[in-house]
Amino acid sequence: MDNAGSRFGELKQMRENICRSVNSLELCWGCDRICECERWLINESLPVWLCHECLVEVSCNLEKRSGVPVSLIPA
Repeated sequence: MDNAGSRFGELKQMRENICRSVNSLELCWGCDRICECERWLINESLPVWLCHECLVEVSCNLEKRSGVPVSLIPA
C-alpha cells in the first residue's frame, strides 16, 4: 500500500511540473521562438514575453537607447 501511495505522489508531482512548464511557454518577443518566457515591462508600460537568452540582449539595448531598464512584472 505504501508503495502505491508514494507512486501516486510521484505522479502527482510530475503532473504539476509538466503543467508549470507548459504554462510557461510563450512566444518570445526577442527571438520569435516558442519557449519558456517571463513577462517583462519595457519602458515601464509595454508588457512583453522574453526568454532568458533574449532578456540580457534586449534589456541592454533598450537601456542604452531609452535609459529605462526592463522590469519583471510580478506574478
